[in-house]
Amino acid sequence: MKEIDKLPVRNRKGREFIEKVGSGGLALTSIIGLVFLLILVYQIAKPTIIDGEEGEIVAATEFLPISDYILKWDNPSVDEDGNLISEPIILQLAWDDENGSYEHEIEITVIPQRNVKENIQLNENGVDTNEVTVGKKTKFYIYSTLSTPVSVHQISGPTPAANETGYPQVNTFVIQSDVSTVFSNGISIEEAIAVMSWSFLMVMILVYVFPNEKIIQSISSTSKNHQIIRWLSLAPFLFFILNEITVIRFFIVLNCFIGLRMLANLSEGIFRLSNQMMPLNDKILLKHSIVNRDGLMLWARLFFLVSTFFIPLSVHIPFLTERYQDIFQPYSSGIRSAFYGTFWVMGIAMFMAIPISIGAAIYLEEYAKPTRLTKLIQALITNLAGVPSIVFGLFGLAIFVREGGFGLGFGPSIFAAGLTMGVMAMPIIVLAAQEALRSVPRSIRESAYGIGCTRWQVTKDHVLPSAMPGMMTGTILAMSRIVGEAAPLLVVGAFGAVLFDPEPFAALTDGNINFTVIPIQIYAWTAEPGHEWHAMAAAASIALIAVMISMNSIAIILREYYRRRLNS
Repeated sequence: MKEIDKLPVRNRKGREFIEKVGSGGLALTSIIGLVFLLILVYQIAKPTIIDGEEGEIVAATEFLPISDYILKWDNPSVDEDGNLISEPIILQLAWDDENGSYEHEIEITVIPQRNVKENIQLNENGVDTNEVTVGKKTKFYIYSTLSTPVSVHQISGPTPAANETGYPQVNTFVIQSDVSTVFSNGISIEEAIAVMSWSFLMVMILVYVFPNEKIIQSISSTSKNHQIIRWLSLAPFLFFILNEITVIRFFIVLNCFIGLRMLANLSEGIFRLSNQMMPLNDKILLKHSIVNRDGLMLWARLFFLVSTFFIPLSVHIPFLTERYQDIFQPYSSGIRSAFYGTFWVMGIAMFMAIPISIGAAIYLEEYAKPTRLTKLIQALITNLAGVPSIVFGLFGLAIFVREGGFGLGFGPSIFAAGLTMGVMAMPIIVLAAQEALRSVPRSIRESAYGIGCTRWQVTKDHVLPSAMPGMMTGTILAMSRIVGEAAPLLVVGAFGAVLFDPEPFAALTDGNINFTVIPIQIYAWTAEPGHEWHAMAAAASIALIAVMISMNSIAIILREYYRRRLNS
């Protein structure tokens, strides 16, 4: 008998049970976390659905024989001729007593004149009238002599704080939108160019995915000029620099740039196949001859999808792109200035933080020797990642905002805010990039060195592509933190209400430096006493969540692209 046969058989049931319990526990924890997340989103989104007038008339007593309830609509529901300009305003009064349950509906007409007043009387016999006419901005009352409380609930019509157009109606979403096309009100030269750029990008995507022999043959006649096309792709940026920045112009430039780059790389691939006397109708050969085909397709699809919401469609969301904060009409206000301010702050922060952070991580991991100085730097970076954000705000106030000493004197501007948030994001990106670089197997470096590569070639061509997915993860975390932070921006001078578009480089050009961001706008609206302002704060929170999801989705798509490219 062999010695191995004498070994006792181990019972694996206990281990299997523990593994099942562990995996089940992880699944349960994930489900619980998802449920709490959905509850949180529901709690945020609930106030964005406007309920109109809502309240209760307290019960009358012997000490208070008549109780009252005050009502007032700021704007008329009919025009000068008495025609409805909104849905009819209908209130529902409901109460219970010993004789049963009662409900009464009252239609309220708000006329353009002021100081027209008609009160409502409520007693055991019911309501004295079913129709009331009152003036705009005029208080009127519901008087009750009932000994039971009466609920007041608006079931249709504009809310009391609605603007002159009657918006919003009861049970509507605060953030209204309208989808049309650029041809709705005719088409200008700029809009025609926008549609042409969008169509050009769509055609190039289709050619890349479904290469047609006739189209390839037509492109082959100009394949020798692929370098000219490559340089021509930079021309749209000149148009962008010389003109005022708008959304449509932004997408014109991007669509033209990506489309021309795709055309240049396709022409280069056709030129390469022609020189090698290979058939142009072989789709597999053609796809492999195009330099960076997967990367171009990724960006082309991404920009094509996003630009579709602006060209040829036109998604109109006044809350985001047209309205500022209105201190008198809450439902007429919006977050335009805060929306643009958030994008500028994030853009400046990431433009500053990403190259410096990744460069620092590469130096510490690939070049620096483990000396006392580098160990000290590493300890400082690790500690900075856990520093409260308000401390970075104080740092930004001293270095970027104030003038004198070490201060650069940019003032309370978007530029100073972006630099401050960039400094706050750096430790997160550096640590994530370092972990990504450490995860690259040592054998990849040794193989590259073995074929004669320099240290920079090893880092650039072999280590960085393998570490890119992990670096993108750190970038995603940093972007999320930048978009949602409010404390550092309050310290560096963000305002609660800004009624103009922000100027990102006003600190350098002596322009208007005042700015705000979405978290600050939410904070300002939350501090207001009226529930309508809280509804607007909830709507701004939904917009902030949408911005974070959009930015993170783009970063995740890029990360997955690099991951697939690494595994292929």
